[in-house]
Amino acid sequence: MSTLLILGGLITLMGIYAVAALALNLQFGVGGMVNFGVAAFFGVGAYAYALTVMPAPSGSHTYILGLGLPWWAGAIIGGLVSALLAFVVGSGLLRVGGEYLAVVSLALAEMIRQLFINQPAIANGARGLLNAPVPSLDIIPGRAQALFVAAAVVVVLGISYLLFRRVTRSAFGRSLRAINQNEAVARSLGVNVYAVKLKAFVFAAFFMGLAGVMYVWYLSILTPTFFNVNITFTVFIALIIGGTGSNAGAVLGAVVLLGLREGLTYIQVDFITPELLASLQDALQGLVLIVILLFWPGGLFRPRQAVYPPPRSASVAPAVLATSAAGGR
Repeated sequence: MSTLLILGGLITLMGIYAVAALALNLQFGVGGMVNFGVAAFFGVGAYAYALTVMPAPSGSHTYILGLGLPWWAGAIIGGLVSALLAFVVGSGLLRVGGEYLAVVSLALAEMIRQLFINQPAIANGARGLLNAPVPSLDIIPGRAQALFVAAAVVVVLGISYLLFRRVTRSAFGRSLRAINQNEAVARSLGVNVYAVKLKAFVFAAFFMGLAGVMYVWYLSILTPTFFNVNITFTVFIALIIGGTGSNAGAVLGAVVLLGLREGLTYIQVDFITPELLASLQDALQGLVLIVILLFWPGGLFRPRQAVYPPPRSASVAPAVLATSAAGGR
């Protein structure tokens, strides 16, 4: 049973990062929007979920709201709050884009993390929130509830994959690819560049928030220290490993990266201390990325039509708009 629970936890973690990688793929791989604030949307979704499903605060725990809503309602709210944050941020930044979006989104993630740390009235400060409600069934005994959570994450991942594949294969997805290939040509063909980018940015942010919600399901606790820049880098590395621009690659990259990284935690060697093992996880993550870039520069699951970096030819965008949706798998 313990082995099954370990496997369930690993599948849960893979599914969480796979959903986040799918969302980043729409923004970065398909749309060319460099979002270094994945951790911000991830964390906001997690906190919005916890603050709406937890009961009213009592004792030493101080936090706003505490509505006691069902877990499924909290999950939807978590995604919507992240989408709202993306709308506010993207409304201004996507008009200029480029490095401005990258820098401000990175700063946004750190600003939100510090806000949760330094304002304990919001969510109990650095101590965080304990025992956040997670999906459960009364007929499932004790520790086996973790397997139900894993199954719920897999279902969410499956639905997310189908939605992102449909979006990237649609006319909207082709317009987004055309903008990434050559924005000037796409605009000349009548594509509303700003509106398309903003819709994609907000849509993807919803699923980043949903990934944060599932992270609470995985841990049942949350503190601001969880939502640091490492989450952003892990999602980016997973996407690059799998194949930028490919939905299947985003999922594959998360499975490979998290499988290798978390697999190290179960290696028992007497001369390796827990501290050294933690550093080896980071080293392995970097090593895998280097190997992929050297031998599979397009990723393990390279899409049929490479999207990033954009080519120089101005004739590519019309072809992308005219072609059928062969790119998003």
